[in-house]
Amino acid sequence: MRVGHGTRRLEVLPGERMGGYADRSQGVRDVLDPLEVHVVTFADHAHRFALVVADLICVNADVVDRIRAAVAGLGVDSCWVAATHTHASPEAGCAPGGSPTPAGVGDRLLEAAVLSAKAAVAAERDATVAHTRAWLADLAGRRNAGDAAATDIPVDAVVVADGQTPTGVLTVSPVHPTVLPAGNSDVSADLNGGIRRALGAPGRWVVAATGASGDISTRHTRQGRSAAEIDRLAALVAAGLGVDAPPPARRGGVTPPVSRSLRLAAKPRSEVDAAAGATPPASALTDARVREVFEQGQRIARDLAAKGRPDTYEIEVAAVGLAGLVIVAIPGELFLELGERIRERTGQDVVVLGYANGYLGYLPTVDTPPSYETLVSPVSAGSGELVVDAAVAAVGSVRDNSRRDNSVRDNEERW
Repeated sequence: MRVGHGTRRLEVLPGERMGGYADRSQGVRDVLDPLEVHVVTFADHAHRFALVVADLICVNADVVDRIRAAVAGLGVDSCWVAATHTHASPEAGCAPGGSPTPAGVGDRLLEAAVLSAKAAVAAERDATVAHTRAWLADLAGRRNAGDAAATDIPVDAVVVADGQTPTGVLTVSPVHPTVLPAGNSDVSADLNGGIRRALGAPGRWVVAATGASGDISTRHTRQGRSAAEIDRLAALVAAGLGVDAPPPARRGGVTPPVSRSLRLAAKPRSEVDAAAGATPPASALTDARVREVFEQGQRIARDLAAKGRPDTYEIEVAAVGLAGLVIVAIPGELFLELGERIRERTGQDVVVLGYANGYLGYLPTVDTPPSYETLVSPVSAGSGELVVDAAVAAVGSVRDNSRRDNSVRDNEERW
């Protein structure tokens, strides 16, 4: 397999609207650390797959389609586009159900993605791919739970190596990158930018993506809301992953992506009415921010119900095989338990990527208690389980295709 990497800065405009917080009123003031767009290409003799990861609050289907069309001319056969979900970036149409990408943001993202893809294709070299996972005790937790509800967080890393030397790392952490507060008006990649810095080394590129982080954040583990705290938490990730000594390399090439189109029912009026009168979680009694965010969710739910909306939402759930490792792309905010359920049903060599190939919003389970996530979700309870089923089916198809391709390759080698 050949792997390449390219990156470009994502430019921002002073004063443009920032995304991520419902109670944020100020626009971009300055740059704390530059936003970036990264592209990693994985290629074998038959297929080239490109993963675009952008420091934005979300990517919607309209800009994903534009990027896919543009990079096809570079010899890219398939392409995914994911957002890191940093809340310190320009607004990109991150509304429940998705919305059109603001023209300026979309144009700048497209330009940076194409330039990064060109660089990645040009930089492709023979490499091996390995997968490692670390469970971290002090990185994050369930954001609407009390302080006592500590959660071990699984962070995945795809390690690209030349022999025994790691030349690239793709991390996927199921954590909302929200160290910086709503009052911040300086753009930043936030926690994912810190992870890139912490894992970076001469001759090694790092791409930091976000996984099934719907209900996970640093709310109860962070010790501040500053750049220094970003770097402290990122250091925990780097120490836990230990990528300097990569695990054994995996055998195989690229198994092209398989997509499953899924229609999810819009939240019925009964759920909207129930949300309006829902009682805040017990943690709201001791955490003013939990109560404030819960009330924001109730207002958003009422506003969403008052607007014209479709009866169903169609999304794309996809999977791709990379040397036997399978990466799953979810176009929204899947809860951590559901991301882990995909792995429980498909195996340990699966990585779940969120905020990819579109943005629907939160994907609640059938029994999730009322929370900000369930209130603002545009889809009915139980949609999360349907997404899991589609992901499991996509993984199964990728593995079937991989076995078939390996059988053909083995027969060709014997002849």
